[in-house]
Parts: sequence; C-alpha cells; structure tokens
Amino acid sequence: MKIKFCGVRRLEDVKFCNSLQPDYMGMILSSGFRRSVDLVQAASLVQQKHNLIQAVGVFVNEQPEDIARIAKIVSLDVVQLHGNETEEMISEVRRLTGLPVWKAVRVQSEAEIRQAEQLSTDALVLEGYTKGQVGGTGVTADWELLVQAKPKKPFFLAGGLKPENLRQAISIVKPAGVDLSSGIETAGVKDLDKMKEIVKIVRGE
Repeated sequence: MKIKFCGVRRLEDVKFCNSLQPDYMGMILSSGFRRSVDLVQAASLVQQKHNLIQAVGVFVNEQPEDIARIAKIVSLDVVQLHGNETEEMISEVRRLTGLPVWKAVRVQSEAEIRQAEQLSTDALVLEGYTKGQVGGTGVTADWELLVQAKPKKPFFLAGGLKPENLRQAISIVKPAGVDLSSGIETAGVKDLDKMKEIVKIVRGE
C-alpha cells in the first residue's frame, strides 16, 4: 500500500519524509490555502527530497498551461487536480506534462465515484466532503459508501486519516494508498512521531 504525505511546506518536513520514505510527498501549488507554497519554495523542497520519493503537485482549478510550466520548474513526478477540472483539462494536462494525473473527489455519492472513474486519470484521491472547502480539513470520507461503490480505478483514501483510525480505515476500505495531511500535524505543523506511526501501521515497520 502506498503512502502519501501531503501539505509539505518546510525543509524540516522534507527531512522527516527522507527519514521515513513515503512513496509520495505532496505540495499545494495553488495559492490561497493554508499549506500553499510558492514556486521557489516548492523547487527547493523537491531538490532536498530523497530520489525514491515522488513529488506530487496539488493544483486547484489552474489552467493546463500553467500546471505544465510549474511542473517543469518544480520537477514534479505526479500532478494532482483538486478542483472542478473537466476531462478536457485532464487530457490537456497529461498531454502537456507527460506525467501521471490524479483527480481528487470529495465524495458525497456513488454516482460521483462512477463519474470520476470515467476520467482519464491514473488514480483517484477519495476524501470527505466539506462545503466550501477543497481538502485538508480533517473530515473523514464515508468509508461505507466507498466499500459499497467498489471503485474500479486505483484510489488513495484521504480525509481525516490519523494514527488512531488508520488501521480501521485500511481494513474497511482497502485502498491502493493513503493520503495524509492534517492527521500528521500537531498545532498546524508536521509531526515526526505521527508520521512514524503511520509508516509503522501501513508497512509494519
């Protein structure tokens, strides 16, 4: 099972990642969010990471051309779309970047999952829904809904995951990967002990 630590903002966060080696390290590259980082910051963070960790750039309703430009500057490995992007935009991002594309879905119904499965993405990120918010809220996804829906596309489970509920989430939902941000923070910053616990739960280390 894959591990993604998201909302990485500080060089210290990257050091934590390097010591634990999650599969993916995510950064918020659209402005205006609490965990947003600018291009200079993001490029510096990617330069410092271990080469076995893949860099994921999270974008919210950005133009494909801008995503491609940023992906190149920052040296991204994966593009994650977190807004209301259409199939046309997803296809264009893939064409311009040549990178894997993931799409986040704030799940409210099985119909939304069926719709998301039709998109030409490599994976989905399925998370909890909070009105007016686009993620990182700590709201748990509806696990039972995901079980019933049986998504046919590989997906990461996100939303409200933390050391206290991760084992249960994995056993119920059986995702391809888990994606954590607020659940590995204390007082708004990444917490190495919580990150260690997540790795231990997923990998049994």
